[in-house]
Amino acid sequence: MPCERCGASIERDDLAHACDEERRLQFELFPLRAEIAMFDEHLRRWLETACGRFERYYAERTRPA
Repeated sequence: MPCERCGASIERDDLAHACDEERRLQFELFPLRAEIAMFDEHLRRWLETACGRFERYYAERTRPA
């Protein structure tokens, strides 16, 4: 049976299972892989909007020299 938190195969009666933190993180991120892959494209599109252009302008003006 897969562990509900990390997806690792475990015996049904294995009460001593401890999830590996890296495996748990990969298991939680797996359903989000398409959204993560599209992040750069979504950011690029947003930066082309009026709000995005203002935020870019403001960030450039308030950046320490």
